[in-house]
Amino acid sequence: MKVHVVYAHPLKTSLAARLHETVVTNLTAAGHEVDDLDLYADGFNPVLSPEGRSDYHEVPKNRELVDDYVTRLQACEALVLCHPVWNFGWPAILKGYFDRVFLPEVSFVFQKNRLGPGLTNIRRLTSVTTYGSKRWRAMVLGDAPRKNGTRFLRAVCHPRVRVDYHALYNIDRVGQAEIDGFIDRVGRKMREY
Repeated sequence: MKVHVVYAHPLKTSLAARLHETVVTNLTAAGHEVDDLDLYADGFNPVLSPEGRSDYHEVPKNRELVDDYVTRLQACEALVLCHPVWNFGWPAILKGYFDRVFLPEVSFVFQKNRLGPGLTNIRRLTSVTTYGSKRWRAMVLGDAPRKNGTRFLRAVCHPRVRVDYHALYNIDRVGQAEIDGFIDRVGRKMREY
């Protein structure tokens, strides 16, 4: 299977970096073709410019500035997001990726006066993430990253997409054994992908 991994964290020494490495290593070991996109290393510009917004509905012109990212997304069968949760949301660079790459006639299509999914090539969707807060606090605040990773993204993928959400909450207060256990579970899930 061709798996597109989208990673969003600036520090090479972070827990997110360890999880990203775990994801890529284990997917590769399982025999999958991995297209790894590190948004920071790639220099992705998350800012939606006035020109980009003006051209948003102008197909195919809307793709010109992000065509390589769109092509990579449309070529995969599975999408794995690797990121931390900051301020109860996606990191700005990841949010900008969705704002700029998930365009009309890319992530959604117009069908008989209604919207339909545009990324029907994606049949597996996984998020691997960490939270600084406890799960109950994230839930009280709506847990937008979980909803986005399991509902919003599901709506733009294949109608029978399989969705997995792997999250370690309260990372500032859990012990090393719990962190290592989470990394091991993520690795096992990627080998079973």
